[in-house]
Amino acid sequence: MISIGLIFTIIGGVIGYATFYMNSKKNTKQETKEEVAMSTKLETKLDMISRNIDEIRLDNKDFSKSIQQLAERVSAVEQSAKSAHHRIDQLEELRK
Repeated sequence: MISIGLIFTIIGGVIGYATFYMNSKKNTKQETKEEVAMSTKLETKLDMISRNIDEIRLDNKDFSKSIQQLAERVSAVEQSAKSAHHRIDQLEELRK
C-alpha cells in the first residue's frame, strides 16, 4: 500500500508546481506591463525631443533671416558712408 506520507508528498509537489506556474505567469504579465510602460515613456520622450529639434530649426531659420537682413542693412550703411566720404572729400578739395 502507498503510504500516506507519499500521497501527501505528491500532493505537495503538485501544489508547489501549480503555485510556481501561476507565479511565473504573474511575473511575466507584470514584466510585460513594465516594459510597455517604459516603451511608452521612451516614445513620448522621443516625440518631445523631435518637436524641440523642429522648434530649434525654425528658430535657427528666423535667426539666419535676421542676420541676412542685418547684413543687407550694414551694406547699405557702408555704401552711404562711402558716398558721404566721397562728397566730403569733394568739399574739402573745393575749399583749397
